[in-house]
Amino acid sequence: MRGVMAVFSALLKSWMRSKAGIFFSFLFPIMLLIIFSTVFGGGGNSQYVLFVQNLDVDSNDNPTELSQGFVEALKATGAFDVRSLEHDVDIKEYVRLNPSFSFRYRILMIPKGFHEQAAEKTVSVKVKVTVSTLEVVGEEFAAYMSPEDIEGIQRGELALQTMLGSQGGESPQLVLLMDEQDMAAPALLGIIHGVANAFSNGLVGSEEVLTIEGMPLEQRTMKVVDYFLPGFIAAFIMTNGIIGATTTISEYRRNGQVKRLATTPLPKISWILANVLEQTVLAFILTGVMIALGWIIFDVRLIPDAYALLLILVGAVAFCSVGMVLGGVIKDVEAASGAGNAIAFPMMFLSGAFWPIEQMPGYLQEVARVLPLHYFHDGLLQIMVYENPGNAGMAFVVLGCFAAVMMVIAVKITKWKEL
Repeated sequence: MRGVMAVFSALLKSWMRSKAGIFFSFLFPIMLLIIFSTVFGGGGNSQYVLFVQNLDVDSNDNPTELSQGFVEALKATGAFDVRSLEHDVDIKEYVRLNPSFSFRYRILMIPKGFHEQAAEKTVSVKVKVTVSTLEVVGEEFAAYMSPEDIEGIQRGELALQTMLGSQGGESPQLVLLMDEQDMAAPALLGIIHGVANAFSNGLVGSEEVLTIEGMPLEQRTMKVVDYFLPGFIAAFIMTNGIIGATTTISEYRRNGQVKRLATTPLPKISWILANVLEQTVLAFILTGVMIALGWIIFDVRLIPDAYALLLILVGAVAFCSVGMVLGGVIKDVEAASGAGNAIAFPMMFLSGAFWPIEQMPGYLQEVARVLPLHYFHDGLLQIMVYENPGNAGMAFVVLGCFAAVMMVIAVKITKWKEL
């Protein structure tokens, strides 16, 4: 044990003197945490920029009542940053002369005659509802009415049908211009359709059939950053474990220090355990730094409990063991470092640690589910975010078995005098 602690102390001091080691162990993860959390969960503006060109204006170039009412309904949703375009602006020329670098152009055109057509359509709908009502009354209650009443209903239907024939009854056609590659198009169209339906119901004067009452729900207050943090912790413990171990072995071999260690009574298991211990300590330090940074900058709510700390311990041992295996198999310094990067970085981006695997193609989802990092991240998510350690059982099993196998392999393939 004394030998393990001696080597561990030497490894830790060597790491502290390495600027590159400190950067990739702490500063690089912190940079990505800040960037990702700011982009995806920094509380930015969630409104869609929507330009509206209202062509329905009166002789004084003022918008008509109903067209302006529809624009106000769009603003009232809170989903749009509504920006007006003058009715005499050529849209294609405007977009060409004003290229956008921060948003995609989405332009809603309200046609000329919107007010008149909407008003006529409203009357037409109301008349149709009245005719349908008279037809139902005549069919269902004719047996209870006098011939004079029936004749009066029929005359009323005929008069209303004649009125319908003289009405245009055409719905005003809105035009939404968008980029073909706009990924927000379905959501945008859905919101505008909802506004149009509510606006139409308001014109007709129909009553709500269903009502919804908002009720407070007691739940844990979480931010987007809280959901990202377990993935970042898992991903960078993995990269530090794999790349850190292979880099350490490579540097010690290059400097000739391994040869000198091989001449001492230090057994190879002590060398392996010291490296694992170093990476485990660094994993806990990295976790503490990232959580503290999250508290300070993003006001995160996560606090790792005993289950989370135990899973971090198992994960650190598992991935450091992979680095020890690579360092024991690959003798060339550059090849060992390259192999560590080739394993760590694809696993980081394919495991679901940075974004849900449901957003990946089906075959990549199958790949993700066999990666140990996927279980590491999912386990931390279940414990730290969902507060359900019972659902992290699979993560403990997978990582525990993986760590045990990798440790056995590392001990078997490490040739102390050949390191």
